[in-house]
Amino acid sequence: MTIELKAPTGKFRVIGVDTFDGTDWIEKDCDTLNEARQLMMDSTKGKDMLKMHVYDDGGNHLDSAGRF
Repeated sequence: MTIELKAPTGKFRVIGVDTFDGTDWIEKDCDTLNEARQLMMDSTKGKDMLKMHVYDDGGNHLDSAGRF
């Protein structure tokens, strides 16, 4: 299954990637960029093998956090 990176109109999509097994998922569609960034930072804090990315409703990559 392919994950749609483009968020719904007016939203910001947080995508999670397990860098150990290669799975990815939609974590959440957030109303604001700040909310998406905070979720991304909180979800990756202190974790290895987890990356998260934020995309806008145009499918543009805006930010990332986490580490391999």
